[in-house]
Amino acid sequence: MSTPQLPPGPRQLKPLQTFRFLKNAAAFLSECRSRYGDPFTAALPVGDVVVTGDPEGVREIFSADPALFEPLGHLILAPALGDNSLLLMGGQRHKRERKLLMPPFHGERMRAYGLLMRDITLRAAEGLRPGDTFRAQDVTQAISLDVIIRAVFGIEEPERMRRFREVLSAYMDSYTPLLMAAKPLRRSFGGVGPWARFQHHVAELDRMLSEELATRRGHEAGHEDILSLLLGARDEEGQPMTDAELKDELRTLLVAGHETTAIGMAWALHHLHHHPDTLERLLKELAPLGAVPDPEALAKLPYLGAVCDESLRLHPVVAVVGRRTVAPFTLRGRELPVGTGVMAAICVVHRDPVLYPEPERFRPERFLERKFSPFEYLPFGGGARRCIGAAFALYEMRIALGTLLATHRFTLANNEPERPVRRNITHGPGGGVELVYQGPRHGALA
Repeated sequence: MSTPQLPPGPRQLKPLQTFRFLKNAAAFLSECRSRYGDPFTAALPVGDVVVTGDPEGVREIFSADPALFEPLGHLILAPALGDNSLLLMGGQRHKRERKLLMPPFHGERMRAYGLLMRDITLRAAEGLRPGDTFRAQDVTQAISLDVIIRAVFGIEEPERMRRFREVLSAYMDSYTPLLMAAKPLRRSFGGVGPWARFQHHVAELDRMLSEELATRRGHEAGHEDILSLLLGARDEEGQPMTDAELKDELRTLLVAGHETTAIGMAWALHHLHHHPDTLERLLKELAPLGAVPDPEALAKLPYLGAVCDESLRLHPVVAVVGRRTVAPFTLRGRELPVGTGVMAAICVVHRDPVLYPEPERFRPERFLERKFSPFEYLPFGGGARRCIGAAFALYEMRIALGTLLATHRFTLANNEPERPVRRNITHGPGGGVELVYQGPRHGALA
């Protein structure tokens, strides 16, 4: 019996394909699809991967029995998230952990964070003075980081908040794209170099998480923060999560929980100020809500939601989602060998001109004109491994972006287009989106 053959793909050496993928995944994968068809095979750090950018191919991956796959991203994600991260689990363990982690991110529990999100956004803009030039992403990153720290840990003390900000920011900044993709560089070289620096921040964050668990365990009753809910969670056998599991899941929530929202908001501010008509339409929708809008009212605004959706369509924070087959699997009519990596190319699907006419154009109206399926619009992945924080991220994005624009006025510092660059696991605007602060929208804010 012959071994199934992988679909065709570029013949370049793996280091070159990896470089092109890391530099501009959307351009590399779109070129491959155009040249070799769909699906195609790419040689990436995780091995040979069969990639699809077709909604039907995405549907086949997301709708398949989860037992056919295991996680694909261990090489890239494990150093940053830990081996006990939900993103790196498979089988029954993934199912158990996901069930334990889901409750804080849905329904009334999630909406309880609305006022927190609004108040943090208002405070983040307090330091701006008319005429100041600033990077929008610095502000959105500060908002999102404070939201996730407060929501996850319920921390109120300014000094502890400051310490968490410093440690987590240094932790993320030290995990560079080279460390992410090149395993041979993960050596300390006598205690110096990028890997040694990253490991120092890993140990620092681990100490902080250990201290937090020791302080909080046994005192979670009556608290609404995510850590308290996780400490009280029990699986079907009545067992709690271990400290090792909790620390890695907390790392995952902290890392993944603030990057997506911050980058999405920065891109939205970039496009809105490059398209005055779009900004004007959004401001008209915001106007009836008053000087400081209610979070729930913001969350229900259709055009604000469309602006957020369009920002994540054009600039998905993660370009691809992947799995590795552990049993026979057929993708677009091709039988794949066991052990093959498969990827849904979010960045390719989102720029399909058949689905999205004028795909390079920022046009939120498209999300009001039709509803896209989970295989046509997938900024948070899909299937059994869809991001559990998706609803939380979108809720925060609407509230923070809506609050910023309803309460403050900005203009572009320059007309230069922003180019996406890889930060580490995620992609973001290379220049951080430079804006000029023009002052409060309604005089002195209440």
